[in-house]
Amino acid sequence: MPMKFRKEIKLPNKLIIVKLSSLAVTFTDGHLNLIQVKQICSDISELIKKKKLNIIIVSSGSINAGRNLLPKKRKEEISFLQACSSIGQPILMNMFAQEFKQYGLFTSQVLLTHEDLKNKKRSHNIRGSISTLLKHGIIPILNENDCVSFDEITVGDNDQLSAMICETMNADLLCMLTGADGLYSKDPTQEDAIHYPIIHYEDELKDLSTLSQKSVGRGGMKTKLQAIRKLTPLGTGVVIGSYTKYTPILRLLCQQSGTLFTADNNPSNLKKRSWILTRVRDHAIIKIDQGAKLALEKNASLLPIGILSTSGKFSRGDSVLIKHKNQIVGNGITEYSSNDIEKIKQLKSHELITILGHVPSKVIIHKDNLILK
Repeated sequence: MPMKFRKEIKLPNKLIIVKLSSLAVTFTDGHLNLIQVKQICSDISELIKKKKLNIIIVSSGSINAGRNLLPKKRKEEISFLQACSSIGQPILMNMFAQEFKQYGLFTSQVLLTHEDLKNKKRSHNIRGSISTLLKHGIIPILNENDCVSFDEITVGDNDQLSAMICETMNADLLCMLTGADGLYSKDPTQEDAIHYPIIHYEDELKDLSTLSQKSVGRGGMKTKLQAIRKLTPLGTGVVIGSYTKYTPILRLLCQQSGTLFTADNNPSNLKKRSWILTRVRDHAIIKIDQGAKLALEKNASLLPIGILSTSGKFSRGDSVLIKHKNQIVGNGITEYSSNDIEKIKQLKSHELITILGHVPSKVIIHKDNLILK
C-alpha cells in the first residue's frame, strides 16, 4: 500500500498512539488471534521503518487472555479479574515480542494506574521513561495495571488511558482499532445505518448513536467518544476503524476508511486544558446551584456554599465534572474528596475548619484549575 497519508492527518511530532481493543488481539474465548496481531505488527513496523514514526501501543486483552487458565466462575469478582490480568499480561507481551522480533524490533511493558497519571511528578517520570524507550527504537506497550487496580485508582478502560497518554506524550494522533469500521448513525448491522468517514472538530456528536457493545472488554463506542472529546480540543486527531481489515492501521491513515475525527487547529490555553480534560473521571461529578454557576461564569473559584451534592467516589486531586441541572458546565481539579465535600457542602469557607479539622484550601476548585464549557 502506498504510504501517502490522508491530507487531514498532521504529524509534526511524528508520534502515534495505537489503541487495540480486546478482540483485536484475542478471540472471545480468550485464545490469541495471531492472524490479526501479525497484520497489526506488520503495519506498525512499516510506520517505524519507512515513515520513521514513533509508535506507542495501548493494548487491552490481558484479562481475556488469562481467563482460560483459571476455573470458570459464575460471578467474576474483582480479584478474579485481577488474577486473569496477571496471567494474561505476560502472554500478550510474549506474543508481541515474538511478532516484532522478526522485524528487528523490540518491545517493553508499561503498566499504569490513574494515580500514576494524575500525579504530575509521576506523569513526568512516565513521559521521561517512555521517551527514552522511543529514542532507542523500543516499542512501549501500555496497559492499565488491572492486577492492582480498584475503584479508587482505576483508569476505567484503555480508551481513557489512551487519551491520557496522548496528552502526556504530546502525541499527534490516536489510532483506535475496534470491531466496526468507524462511527455510524446507529448499529452498523442495520441496513439504514449511515457511516461517517470524517467528523470535523466543529461537528456536534451528541445526536449520534453508539455502536453495539461487545461482551469482551470494558470499552465501547461511548468510551471512545469520551476519549475523543478530551483529545480533539487539545490538537490531537483520532481515527477509528476495524481490526478485521487487511493492513488495518495503514488503511486508516492512507485511505478514506474508518472515521477520522479532526482536531482543533488552534487549541486555547493548551497546557491547562490538556491536563484537566484528559484526566477527567466521568463518574466523578459535583452538582452546583445557580449562584455557583453564575460565579464560575464570572471567573470565580468554586466555593463549598454553592455545592448541592456529589456523585461517584473521587479523591483530592482528581479531575471531575461540574454539573448544573444535569448539564455539564465545566471540569476542574478538586481540592477535596467526595467524602469531605459531602460534609462541607453549602457551608461558608470559614466554617470548614470546624467540620473537617483541616483546610487544604478555602475553595473546592480554584479558578486556575477550572475549565468552563
